[in-house]
Amino acid sequence: MKTVSLRRSLLLPIFVLAFPLLNAHASGGVIHFQGAIVEDGCRLSQSPQAQSVKFSCTQNGKPVVQTIALNKLNNYTAGGDAPFSTKMRYIDAQHQLAVLEVTYR
Repeated sequence: MKTVSLRRSLLLPIFVLAFPLLNAHASGGVIHFQGAIVEDGCRLSQSPQAQSVKFSCTQNGKPVVQTIALNKLNNYTAGGDAPFSTKMRYIDAQHQLAVLEVTYR
């Protein structure tokens, strides 16, 4: 009797730990998303002579305008009502060409 209960007490935790691994290779399924985009993204503008970028956004139906210096764009998080943050990645060694990634909240 003790041998049987000992085997059960050892096998049960092993089975419980191994069970999620057996289901990890699901081959199908459907994920449904629901929602809507309710505001446009920001418009970015820069004049050729300016050393800054102007972000014109809409937040809760109200216009939000923020001007950011070019040297501050990398890892920038807007405060207040501005709904975005930025990352900049240079694509040349001279730091003349860059990709600006804008993330909206």
